Amino acid sequence: MANSSDIDAALLAKLGSDAALLALMPNGVYWGIAGPGATRFVIVSLIDSDDPRVFEARDETRIYLVKAVGLSTDSPDMDAAGDRIDALLHWGTLTVSGYTLMVIERELYIRDQEAVSDVDPKIRWYHRGGHYRVMMALGT
Repeated sequence: MANSSDIDAALLAKLGSDAALLALMPNGVYWGIAGPGATRFVIVSLIDSDDPRVFEARDETRIYLVKAVGLSTDSPDMDAAGDRIDALLHWGTLTVSGYTLMVIERELYIRDQEAVSDVDPKIRWYHRGGHYRVMMALGT
């Protein structure tokens, strides 16, 4: 039987198994919060979901925040990381048991930075990625 959390797991597995993305963000791919000491990583979190009924079936629509995060002192190539996320996801594929993928598309581009030190304002966290809509149909 299909399980909604399998969609989350498949998305994490897709990103976490891409050698090119991991070369740019070597600390890995995380759900919600990165591991201790991570300075270059990808975060995935669920922003919104909807399970509309279509005839006698149910579709599942998820909007995920997917972003590369890098600390300025670690010299991350943030544009390349954001581009790689987009290449993997926008109109990409996703295999989830019990579901058929309808579409993955970016809905919102993210490019942000935040200062983390009052002592040294050059130390910043950079963010690149977006909001991605994943639409799956229950059943294969």
